[in-house]
Amino acid sequence: EISRMYESIKETTVKPIEQDMDYDKLLQAILEIGEQMLIAGAEVSRVEDSIIRLCRSYSCYKVNVFIITSNMQVTMITPQGKICTQIRRVDDYGVNFDRLDYLNDLSRRVCREKYPVDQIYVELEKVMSRPSGSLGRNIFASILVSAGFSVFFSGSFRDVISSAILGVIISLLNNIVFKKEKNLFVSSFAVSFISGVSAFVLVLTRIGSNVNIIMIAGIMILIPGIAMTNSIRDMLTGDIATGTLRLLNSVMIAISIASGFALSIILGGRFL
Repeated sequence: EISRMYESIKETTVKPIEQDMDYDKLLQAILEIGEQMLIAGAEVSRVEDSIIRLCRSYSCYKVNVFIITSNMQVTMITPQGKICTQIRRVDDYGVNFDRLDYLNDLSRRVCREKYPVDQIYVELEKVMSRPSGSLGRNIFASILVSAGFSVFFSGSFRDVISSAILGVIISLLNNIVFKKEKNLFVSSFAVSFISGVSAFVLVLTRIGSNVNIIMIAGIMILIPGIAMTNSIRDMLTGDIATGTLRLLNSVMIAISIASGFALSIILGGRFL
């Protein structure tokens, strides 16, 4: 008797909602959340788990998710038995842990509250419209990092000041070059080359004394350490393909950074 009562309640409360739901649009909204999490710096296992939980919270089953660095594929079966499949290409990456934290919270709230599709987009827009790190804060952080590493590598007071100036230059270059050039290898090479030349200029103008320490302190800002860490985490959680691709991408970026500084050393060595 209790079982029959439960089934009658389920038919009158759940099925009308399921029948009115556009699951293609729902999957598109879920992919939007997953894509933004991936862009913000989340590891693949976190994004896959979030997408699976979001799909299952709307009574979908046999949810299959496949994610690599530039591609997201999701297939699910709706409560009515319809198969929904969508593919999304991801061509942008960054690091924004504040946004990632709010996206995680949004995915949990959607699972708990089961928002309509339009409401999901409204809540996602609130997260995406949050102000990101300002240029002034990025410059301040770059100064602390570069000056701190200069002290760590036993640089003189002049080297610390020069490293702080180089940190400001690198932060401004990142803000300009990475917005205009979407190819990370080209933009990383350009920023590192100009930064290396700037380090030589700081020494030639007698502001700094040791160009090697100034360069090493500055290069620490550009190294893709978070991407390398996420690649190792992906491989440890079983996402070998994604982890390998991310690791290769990080290594290629590191090579382009090293090449830019190497070229500046070749040219700058003629003046010192």
